[in-house]
Amino acid sequence: MTTLTKITQEGDSGAVSAPFGVTVTTLAVVGMVVVGQMYVAIPILPEIGAAWHTSQEAATWATSAFALAYAVGSLVSGHLSNRFGGRAVMAGSVAMMAVVTALVPIGSSLGEGSFLRASQGFLAGAFVPMAYSYLSSRIPARRLPMALTVVSCAMGATVVVGQVEGQLLAAAFGWSSVFWITAPLLALGAVVTWKVLLPGDAGQPAATPLLRTTNRLGRLVPLYLVTLAIAGSLTAIYTGVQLYGPEQLVGDPDAMLALRASALPALLIIVLLAPLFGAFGALTRAAGGFVVAAAGMLGAAVFVDSAVGLGVAIFIFIMGIAAVGPAIVQAVGNAAGGSQPVAIAVYGFALNLGGAAGAQLPLLVGGLADLTVAIAGITGISVVIILASAGLSRARAHRHPSTSV
Repeated sequence: MTTLTKITQEGDSGAVSAPFGVTVTTLAVVGMVVVGQMYVAIPILPEIGAAWHTSQEAATWATSAFALAYAVGSLVSGHLSNRFGGRAVMAGSVAMMAVVTALVPIGSSLGEGSFLRASQGFLAGAFVPMAYSYLSSRIPARRLPMALTVVSCAMGATVVVGQVEGQLLAAAFGWSSVFWITAPLLALGAVVTWKVLLPGDAGQPAATPLLRTTNRLGRLVPLYLVTLAIAGSLTAIYTGVQLYGPEQLVGDPDAMLALRASALPALLIIVLLAPLFGAFGALTRAAGGFVVAAAGMLGAAVFVDSAVGLGVAIFIFIMGIAAVGPAIVQAVGNAAGGSQPVAIAVYGFALNLGGAAGAQLPLLVGGLADLTVAIAGITGISVVIILASAGLSRARAHRHPSTSV
């Protein structure tokens, strides 16, 4: 069996299965509240800049600080899970995040605010990779694509839901309410997570020797590279629209709200299609999703001055990216074997390192048209990397038939 086949078709891990419905629902809903905190700052950049006595452009660090620390939290989550158990890490991180979230409005400068946002991000980063790892080890293989797609799309929806939340709450109650209303929701999420998830580490694969873990992670580098493009491109396009979008959008809060909300049906479509995804390999789904995303961004470059055209293009882009995330998670998790918690933790690190870079990309490019072309190029390169990686895997398997990832 080739490496590519093993990545996409590996069977059950042998762990005690978790109840499908309540597990997926809990991780999806709590994940939305947790990850949504990355994106709530985008629509309130002017208010945050004023509160922190800085410019709207400098206030983008409210997102980048969260994403960078999120990446670090993701990286250490595998070790924490091995020591304390996945349920303890997820519930504990969400509980502590509730406290930090309530403190964010207290920050009075860019430094203080960024530190608090970074603290939020670090704790969020400890939750998300372990949620994917828990699903990968506790959900039977035949239902895993559906579970990963639902949870991934729920978290992906926060790119939209988080911005809508931030815009509506800030307009009604002031920007501080965005964090003060979310804090008790996080506290409730921590309790529900502890109650629903199975205790112990029975669902985790046996520990893998360090050398074998290093070799496996090394072979996953191409997947980690394309992972950078997932959150990075999402954060970049919405930050770019906020900063450089056409006047009929940026100057009209209702139009911006409609643009953000219009992407939600794209995520719903991917969830409805999830039962069909099992017929395709994970890497095939990932490459196809990136192709769709690239097409969306090329369309955005053409209709950059049209609110309607831009909305349709972003809709297509979101559909593509929503299909990529769960496919890469499944590929990484299945290929990692006994190194799964660490491998998925590194995935989380790469995902959010991309998110941090994505928040700054619009500032480097300097215009929405050029930004959409840049994102199309990044997603196109990701397709090439995936196809090249699959080809190398097949070649390696042909030379060494007994070799496994």
